[in-house]
Amino acid sequence: MRTLLVLVCLAFCCSSAHADRARFQFLRTVKVSELNAILNAERATFLNGVNQDAGYELPAVPKAKKAVDLYSVRYYSSSPELGGQEMLASGLLALPAGASNTKLNLLAYLHGTVMGKYAVPSFAFQRDNPSGYDYYNDAFETRYMVALFAGNGYAVMAPDYFGMGAGAAFDEAYMIKQSTAQGNYDLYLDVVKFLASKKIKPAHLMVGGWSQGGLNTTGLLEILEARGVEVRAAFTAASPNDPYATMNASVFHPRAADAPWLSALLALTAFSCENYLGPEGLAKAVINPQYYADMKAIYERTTGGPPGLALLVGRWVSEGIPFTDFFRPAYRDPSTLANSRFGQCLKLNETYRQEFKTPLRMYYGTADQVIRPVIGRLGHDYQQRITDTPDAPSSSKITAIPVEGAGHSLTFISATADAKAWMDSLR
Repeated sequence: MRTLLVLVCLAFCCSSAHADRARFQFLRTVKVSELNAILNAERATFLNGVNQDAGYELPAVPKAKKAVDLYSVRYYSSSPELGGQEMLASGLLALPAGASNTKLNLLAYLHGTVMGKYAVPSFAFQRDNPSGYDYYNDAFETRYMVALFAGNGYAVMAPDYFGMGAGAAFDEAYMIKQSTAQGNYDLYLDVVKFLASKKIKPAHLMVGGWSQGGLNTTGLLEILEARGVEVRAAFTAASPNDPYATMNASVFHPRAADAPWLSALLALTAFSCENYLGPEGLAKAVINPQYYADMKAIYERTTGGPPGLALLVGRWVSEGIPFTDFFRPAYRDPSTLANSRFGQCLKLNETYRQEFKTPLRMYYGTADQVIRPVIGRLGHDYQQRITDTPDAPSSSKITAIPVEGAGHSLTFISATADAKAWMDSLR
């Protein structure tokens, strides 16, 4: 018991120290006209060339009603997987312009996979960044969420994740559960303190995310609920609830509909697992030597920006390389992968087995070429089954919502529109 109390005190002191060192920098005010351009013209560009199956209906575009003040955030967190190593992290805070002495719903939005270290929320509204490459279009989802929610009266916080944005010098923690949740939680603490300095109190805390951000949504929910923070509502859109199941399905059971660039995700997961959970050399042990250098360049973002990455992955796609070929021969067997250190790392980072208290909507596209419907609703199906008994109906708080005919991008667009209407209705 004494040891437990010491650990709790250390965690509290560490979080308090991190909050005292957070820095919020005002960036600019985004006008209503610009926000509505994001919701209309930019959305059209984002969806240009995106296919949809029969039955899909593009949701109506709501209008932004308020200008938005943007703040970049630099703060400190720590990595549980690395023994509490201190990490510099960053993110974005968006507030209705001039907000003070009021209550606002706070949405913690967790972004999806990005292939640039600066294609993240803190740089989402600017074209310049330290890499020298333009990642503006790759950060559309953050701008869209700011326009959709902050433009209609919400406070929106959006972390960049470890190894991204201002923390780009650190290794990326892609799908590394505890580090990502801790970083996101510490940003939440910093944001609440900053809001208090402006006499703003969160009326309700909401959480949501798309793709990788869906996995991180339920990861953050785990830590929030464990620490007694009430969350009014949460949503995921096309979430890879179980990284191992997601990888196993793509590698050993490919579909004709699978996105041709999925192999690039091996780079992000293998090197993140090595850097955060070990052992040293894990990625080299797993990845086919023919592709190791290219995979390492993808993880480190040294492919030459978006053009270089597109050229590299485009060559793989044109050559029709099966996903299994990116693995060493020994790992082209499902049981070998499952029992390897890489497979164990992927299994450790699921975020759907904790029984949630928070009402949670899981949206999944029936034509998603990245996250299969069975994966996108996995958290719902699992909790439905463990809480349903002959003596009482299921007590699961999760609702699975299909987006008919939607691929990966359309699932994001439809899920966020529906989630906002739902959250608006909550009191």
